[in-house]
Amino acid sequence: MTAHLYDLALADGRRISPYCWAVKLALAHKGVAFTTTATRFTDIPTIAGGFKTVPVLEIGGETIGDSLAIARRLEALHPENPLFAGEGGLALTQGLGAALASYLLGKMSRAMVLAIHDAQDDENKAYFRASRERMFRQPLEEVAAEPEAKIAAAREAMTPLKIALRGQPFLGGEAPLFVDFQIAGLFQWARVIGAVDYLDGDDKLAGWFARLEERYGPTLAATKG
Repeated sequence: MTAHLYDLALADGRRISPYCWAVKLALAHKGVAFTTTATRFTDIPTIAGGFKTVPVLEIGGETIGDSLAIARRLEALHPENPLFAGEGGLALTQGLGAALASYLLGKMSRAMVLAIHDAQDDENKAYFRASRERMFRQPLEEVAAEPEAKIAAAREAMTPLKIALRGQPFLGGEAPLFVDFQIAGLFQWARVIGAVDYLDGDDKLAGWFARLEERYGPTLAATKG
């Protein structure tokens, strides 16, 4: 079975959505081959099914949106190499894991938001500025002001990750679970944008990400498809 992913992309083809990265890691974890379509923000409404965001995955005759919904379907279709380790793990991933990923996304994005804007084509620059300024309720230049303070705040917000990694190689324990992919998607997103290296100088998080690269290197290396 080969899956097909609509994958958020910049003007130069770099793939940036942390949620799409989480799905790509989940597919690699499950051993499911997949292809991708580079999808700009303004392309999303053209995807059949009326989706408002990506990732959108076509698999086994189904079209599924939302990274957690995709992960749940992958778990049902391919029970080997678990993503949740049971109902309790699923509940934690849908609750605490998703909440932490969303919180970190907001913190990490502030120092990166202008770099993301500047890497869009003209049509998508306009879309990105309007949508993000509604979200942040201030101009992008103000969102990104004092970047050192923004970066420090994001690093401080990562403290729970470092505590969770004490004594275990992955957030999921001895093997990675979907919660690892949720969070790894954020660091991959930042790495692809290139404005801030949130792994630099942090041995705990850098070591965890390196272990993921050992397992899923080809997937993480494919930054343009």
